[in-house]
Amino acid sequence: MPIIMDNQSTTPAPSAVTGISFVSVYVADYQPAYVFYADLLGLEKQYDMGGNACFFKLGGEWGLYLEGGNTAQETTPKSARSSFTLSVPSAGALFGKLRAAGVKMVQTEPMDMSQGDFWFQFHDPAGNIIEALGGK
Repeated sequence: MPIIMDNQSTTPAPSAVTGISFVSVYVADYQPAYVFYADLLGLEKQYDMGGNACFFKLGGEWGLYLEGGNTAQETTPKSARSSFTLSVPSAGALFGKLRAAGVKMVQTEPMDMSQGDFWFQFHDPAGNIIEALGGK
């Protein structure tokens, strides 16, 4: 990733974006979304943030902020939106687990992205489209 330098120094300019700190997921109904992310996806809650929000740990440096009480928006695979991609050991295993749990899937199977990577999209309980990438 190129770093925008300030006056030819090795220090990034104060306004330069240098990474992603965490992702945020906004949902209407917090409790079903919490169960989905904690129980079905297996994310580890790091701490509560009031009665309607929490922060999950994602790997060593990243996290996922979940907040309820928001207005739901219709989301389709072609909607203008932001998304994020979860890293998983096996995209096929997660795909099967989500499908068996009745999660609404976008693809009918994980797509081969080459070099041993497989990718797919799925809806969380609020209708947000999340992505997963991993081995077969």
